[in-house]
Amino acid sequence: MDTIISDILKNELLFGKDKEERIVGAYPISDTHIRLFNRTNEGVTSHDEPLYPFFFLTDAILLEGYIPVDGSKYWLIKLDGDNHYRSLAIFRNLKSSRGALDHLAGKKPDAQDNRGIDAGEGGLEVIQNVYSRGDGVTQYMMQTGKTFFKGMIFDELYRMQLDIETLYDPAKPPKKGRGIGEDEIIIISMSDNRGWEMAIHSRDRSEKELLREMVRIITEKDPDVIEGHNIFSFDLPYIQARCELHRVPFAIGRNGTLPKSYPASIRFAERSIDYPFYDIPGRHVIDTLFLVQSYDITKRSMQSYGLKAVARHFGFASENRTYVEYSDIAEMWRTRDDRLLAYALDDVRETRELSTLLSGSSFYLSQMLPYTYAMTARIGQAAKIEALFIREYLRLKHSVPRPTLGQQHAGGYTEVFRKGVLGPIVYADVESLYPSIMLSYGVCPKSDSLKVFPGVLGDLRELRLKAKALAGEEKRMGNTSLAANYDAMQGSFKILINAMYGYLGFSGGLFNDFDEADRVTSTGQSIAKKMIREFESRGCRIIEVDTDGILFIPPDSVKSEAEERALVQDVSELMPDGINIGFDGRFRKMISYLKKNYALLDYNGIMKMKGSSLTSRSGEKFGRDFIRRGFEQLLAEDITGLHDLYREYRNKILNHGLDITDFSRTESMKSSLEQYREDVASGKRSKSITYETAIRSAIMVTKGDRITYYIAGTGQGGAASDRGKPAAEWSRDKPDENTSFYLKRLDEYCQKFIPFFKPQDYSSIFSDDTLFSFSPEGIELQELILSPGEGD
Repeated sequence: MDTIISDILKNELLFGKDKEERIVGAYPISDTHIRLFNRTNEGVTSHDEPLYPFFFLTDAILLEGYIPVDGSKYWLIKLDGDNHYRSLAIFRNLKSSRGALDHLAGKKPDAQDNRGIDAGEGGLEVIQNVYSRGDGVTQYMMQTGKTFFKGMIFDELYRMQLDIETLYDPAKPPKKGRGIGEDEIIIISMSDNRGWEMAIHSRDRSEKELLREMVRIITEKDPDVIEGHNIFSFDLPYIQARCELHRVPFAIGRNGTLPKSYPASIRFAERSIDYPFYDIPGRHVIDTLFLVQSYDITKRSMQSYGLKAVARHFGFASENRTYVEYSDIAEMWRTRDDRLLAYALDDVRETRELSTLLSGSSFYLSQMLPYTYAMTARIGQAAKIEALFIREYLRLKHSVPRPTLGQQHAGGYTEVFRKGVLGPIVYADVESLYPSIMLSYGVCPKSDSLKVFPGVLGDLRELRLKAKALAGEEKRMGNTSLAANYDAMQGSFKILINAMYGYLGFSGGLFNDFDEADRVTSTGQSIAKKMIREFESRGCRIIEVDTDGILFIPPDSVKSEAEERALVQDVSELMPDGINIGFDGRFRKMISYLKKNYALLDYNGIMKMKGSSLTSRSGEKFGRDFIRRGFEQLLAEDITGLHDLYREYRNKILNHGLDITDFSRTESMKSSLEQYREDVASGKRSKSITYETAIRSAIMVTKGDRITYYIAGTGQGGAASDRGKPAAEWSRDKPDENTSFYLKRLDEYCQKFIPFFKPQDYSSIFSDDTLFSFSPEGIELQELILSPGEGD
């Protein structure tokens, strides 16, 4: 570990010019100074450093006539180069800097304006002809080249987990407009990554005393990080509300400081979530709910983001885990049931395991970026890459470009050449295709005068290879903890490496370059087409190509894995310099369905499915299970089994044999309830089943919330939006799900199998006709050879 840490400290481009180690916290103590906290073997120490806020502008003449209210001086520096932002303004305090921004925006100066002390998340603030980073900590880190956690490994970070239980009683009528903080907090459970855990409660003390005890414990333990599952939207605002009610100072920041909150939003693929961000001075807040959703953007494997479901998904839910229904908490509290305390502790234990699993890469990214750990865990990849560029341009006092206008035209090469049940299969892919192209072909944005882009990419790849090798070595030696740290480190490098290409085509990126992005993709297309030609010339039958990977049936003469590997290596040697094709797996059979949608059966009998058309979580669970099991029958070429499977699900629907989790759906609210009502009233949108279900059931929802519902009633008359009911209202004893609706949904799922059969055979398989017994005789699976474009 010492070797790679030494490499990190030496690399000023990726990790900043300042070598100060073990910084675990920072916050502005005024608009002139930052307080830094360092973790040592003896504990946490602090020291204060001056802050000189800055921003870039197109021309120094724009600040002509500006005089700070406090009379302080400022500096205007002409930058090298001829990029758009050619001047740098540096100030003695944040108040003067904010005043200058107001001056540039044409606002009148206000002597009482103190916004400069904390400007929120530190995202881009763009006034015409100005480029600025807003918050004090980011400004300080950007300017000094300091970063958090240098010289540390993830295990050394002191992390505390926090969760609360409230006295929610379903027997009491809900208050109209019930908001956060309505019910009493009865249990606060805490744990840390050093083996300590505790559940404090109000059985023998008041809620006010409970809150004071929580503040005392956090202050005494002095964690670097506070973690929780949905901690931003629930735990922290709830605790703050109850502290305000009892007039208990919510002083959980370092040096007895109070948290500050402000509205924020975060995006996960197509979903945007609004939430209150909490800034706890000197500490970092990590919401494991966000970590899970970020993880699942590419995996698409989770049906629920709730803590209990996630713990089961990752396999760290204890066999002795205590489960409690939220509606039972009040009764258990009245009867002093100790299972409630065990339940509360299990929550923080699972939060700790979840964070340990998913937050390591954000920790190591924080060693590179001029952001807090909490910020790094939440911002997009483009902002991370751009921060490295800006820090280097600032260090060298070089002018900074603005985004270029335009759009990218070329994309990755994806094509399906055959559909059906096929095999045997070899999967080969180009190792790190786009990064390899960018390095081998000298890709660099035209506006990147300092050639930071290839420098960052090359250094990241070199460090990743080193960390990845060390992870494998430590794993072989049985050092699992150290291996996990190395793996998280290489994962952090991989995140940025994979995002570099996307940054080129990002419309908001200062250093974007659509032509260079097109050069990368067009080169990738050429390489993919050359791969196809070479494999086909050797007797291979291509099934699908997807940007950097290719699935094919090898020639009959190639049978063993060694022969398949040799075939891939033979083609790899014909690729351009720096482009290597790797052998990525062999499979007994494949179901080729659509572009990027297929199923693979390995030689151990395990099936893997890929593609939103087959694995989408937007549908009901019974439908996903039906498709998965149906594909297993297809791969076994068991037509009778497929017919029996259809009858099984049809009978379950007719006889109410499914559980609510099988046929309910969960959807996210993409706007507030108020906005929805306005849009419906104005005719901008039609009624939505999710919002109408929430309205009828008096469920308070806001943008980003999720609601789980099902279709109730009989028959198919009326709009579906009027027949939704919350999943919590379904009763196994009195099932009221709409069987006609779900039979229709089953028929829609059956249509996934149309491409594999003749029309008359399809109708026979997916029928419950009891007049004639079903026979698979004469039914054959269909294989299609497609022309380009037909596989969409």
